[in-house]
Amino acid sequence: MTLPPLTAGPNEVRAYITRILVSKHDAAPELAHRIASQWTLGRPGDLRRAGMKYFDQVFGSDVGTFLFRTVQEDIRAEWDQSLPGMVNFWTPIPSIGLTVFFVVRAYRQTSATSMMASIRYATLAFGPPMAFCGFQDGHNSFQAMKIVSGLIVSFFAFLWYAVRFCELLEARSKEEKKAA
Repeated sequence: MTLPPLTAGPNEVRAYITRILVSKHDAAPELAHRIASQWTLGRPGDLRRAGMKYFDQVFGSDVGTFLFRTVQEDIRAEWDQSLPGMVNFWTPIPSIGLTVFFVVRAYRQTSATSMMASIRYATLAFGPPMAFCGFQDGHNSFQAMKIVSGLIVSFFAFLWYAVRFCELLEARSKEEKKAA
């Protein structure tokens, strides 16, 4: 079921509530209309931000809990069909693929420098995209896992690049001392 646009008024919210009660909960149209009429002045943005407690207050504990879950399903479906939702869904797949590629490449290297470079690339391919996806998707049960794993790996990538940068600065200063 499509949520009403954010610019819609309370009448469209009540019509939406009536539609989902009839179509998804098999409520009689008269009962659905009576329940939906309890929504008084809120607009679609208020419907999207309302919590389960608010739904229970407005519609009663019998209907509020089920209606809240149905609205949340529709919000999730709308997010999944949006461009950010699709990007958020598909980004981890190439990210994990690239990470596996770089890790396998690292284990096939003969020199330690090449191996560490591949591991650094793997951390960049995994960490930032996972953290990005975790922060973007508030409706996913794996949100915390994406954020934590992405931030941890990103932190290690930052450390590796910081150490590498310091090594390069040290090597450059040694070369300058030798030249002087």
